[in-house]
Amino acid sequence: MEDLQRKARLLENEIDMRLISLNKFHISNAGQTDIQSKSHSRRSFDSLTSEIESKLSKLSEINFQMQECFDKDKSVFNKTPQQHILRRHQDILRDYSAEFRRTHENIKNQLQRDELMEMTSTVNNRCRTTDYLTRENESISDCDRLLNDQISIAMSVREGLYSQSSGLGAINKRVHQLTSLIDFLEQKGFNQIQSFQE
Repeated sequence: MEDLQRKARLLENEIDMRLISLNKFHISNAGQTDIQSKSHSRRSFDSLTSEIESKLSKLSEINFQMQECFDKDKSVFNKTPQQHILRRHQDILRDYSAEFRRTHENIKNQLQRDELMEMTSTVNNRCRTTDYLTRENESISDCDRLLNDQISIAMSVREGLYSQSSGLGAINKRVHQLTSLIDFLEQKGFNQIQSFQE
């Protein structure tokens, strides 16, 4: 019985330290935003909870063995002190189990909330990226339309200038012909006047 009590006290101390670590873990990991830290936190949490569960299970087994010893040979033990010791170990186990369940649930819920917020943030970021790319694509399309419009205007101006150039060439040719005709007529008229005077 004393050996079982010693083992129980040892396990109780170990569980107490692990529960303190678990509570510190809960405080230190609240509101973490870094993905790697969250991943590390999740692994640490799983490892720590597994360890505590294992120790609680061992403590429960030792308490059961102490109860069996007490029930088998009550005459060996002074009933009242041994009952008190046994009840005290059972109370400690119950308290530790309750604290573990409460803290475990709180941390698990916090981690799930963080994961959900991370997923929501990722979806929102993707939506924002998609919106940005859509706006950029629309801007590029608008630029393409404006560029095509400018090219069309430039082509129209070029055609107009070409048409004007052709028209001016025809006018220039006509003016040249008229000038030549006038020169010819003047020369002819001058010759006729001279021949008439003679």
